[in-house]
Amino acid sequence: MEDHLLVKNSLQGDQKACKALFDRYAPTMMALCNRYMIHSAEAEDALQEGFIKVFQYLGTWKKDGNLGAWIRRIMVNTCLTKLKANELKNLPFESTMDSNYKEEAIGISELSYHEIELLIESLPTGYRTVFNLVVIEGYSYPEIAQLLQITESTCRSQFFKAKKQLANQIIKLNSTINISAYEPLA
Repeated sequence: MEDHLLVKNSLQGDQKACKALFDRYAPTMMALCNRYMIHSAEAEDALQEGFIKVFQYLGTWKKDGNLGAWIRRIMVNTCLTKLKANELKNLPFESTMDSNYKEEAIGISELSYHEIELLIESLPTGYRTVFNLVVIEGYSYPEIAQLLQITESTCRSQFFKAKKQLANQIIKLNSTINISAYEPLA
């Protein structure tokens, strides 16, 4: 069944349509929630809260827009709200950049998708949140600054530090599993 029919039937109270809509988008949205939340139980809570909002505001979806993108935005905002409530208020964002960092070519192509996911999950909450918003969701620094109520320079700093920490983790991982040596960029 097409999205617009699922929405129409869901709005008319058809429980099967509601379940079909949930089943269609839940796996993708769960993956999204897992990228933001530290524990799987928190991700499941965010998914549930997000879908409550989806069904609550389903009538506001514009039929000419992409339903998946609309749901994704609700899920991202739900995760950010949960992070702000749970952790971000207690973790100050650092606003200075470490200018001594030199990017190097590293063996990221040697890592599996799951290994990369685990490395991203291990980032501190602030770094991980900004990294996900920039790299995965495609938000700009001004949009992130507004969403997280921080400055654009703090966004840039958090993203820079997230990349630095990921690079260091990848280098460390590559050295422990004996992947061929990497060459620093000139």
